[in-house]
Amino acid sequence: MSRAIAIGYLARVSAGNVNASHTEGNVVVTKKVTLPDGSMVPYVSGQAIRRMLRDRLADLGYELSDPCATVSGQEVTPPVRPWEFVDEDLFGYLDPSGGRRRTSPVRVSAAVGLFPFQGDRDLGTRSFERFGHAMEAGGNMFETELYANLFKGALLIELDRVGIFTPLELGEEQGRSLDPSERRRRLQDLLEALNLLWGGGRTARLLSDLSPKFIAYARLEAKHPVFLEALAAHYEDGHYVLDLAPLTNALDRFGRYRQRTLFGVEPGIFGNEEEIRAALAGYGEVLTVHEALNRAKADVSALWNGSSA
Repeated sequence: MSRAIAIGYLARVSAGNVNASHTEGNVVVTKKVTLPDGSMVPYVSGQAIRRMLRDRLADLGYELSDPCATVSGQEVTPPVRPWEFVDEDLFGYLDPSGGRRRTSPVRVSAAVGLFPFQGDRDLGTRSFERFGHAMEAGGNMFETELYANLFKGALLIELDRVGIFTPLELGEEQGRSLDPSERRRRLQDLLEALNLLWGGGRTARLLSDLSPKFIAYARLEAKHPVFLEALAAHYEDGHYVLDLAPLTNALDRFGRYRQRTLFGVEPGIFGNEEEIRAALAGYGEVLTVHEALNRAKADVSALWNGSSA
């Protein structure tokens, strides 16, 4: 029985600040992680990635829930209708007033940069016009940290929980479940949302594309984020080079649990593209990213109908 889908991906940011942290003086600081050697890499929080996925699902025509649908004092209560709202189903909710809580069946990691932050900044001006002054009054200068980097991220989707709602989650005597066709549709549209991923802070002037440039997809008999620590790369001769040893080691390690494996490689991104295709061909089909996601959607279409569930 299929229990989970694990996805690992690499996304490229050419120049941007997808997930600003806070302001220090007049500098908007990006979120960073300090490595053991003291260098720092930027990261995009899992919460921000979830927000982007929700926004892309809205772009695909879904009505999203309002987490503040009911406000009483300092308590805010979501609708708690996951059969109606795809984001409550896939990303969970918390109702502090009644204790109804759904843990997200779609687990999302932070997207972590693979290369150290170099300290680059973008310069801007806040005009005093917005405060009622004339244009000649000028404005305040500010700076925003930015980077060019390759980010790794991962998703783990618990298949036995998508579209299945327990009495405890609903605060009702009986649980509910969606029709298998609707469960499949929501998963397929989640994959499409990943294909369309973009967003973050300051997109008006630092627009960033976070759609995958490399993707690994595995349908599993076990629940494990197979690709979470399996993606690494270095820079060589003007191209990113995907390090294959960690990835093939993870594939071998979880070989007994893998039911279907697919890979997508965006042409022209990796200097060792042919090596990638040759090394991964023994584990599953190696396609372009959009072809791999379409093939993954087709794989999802076989769930819960007796052929792969």
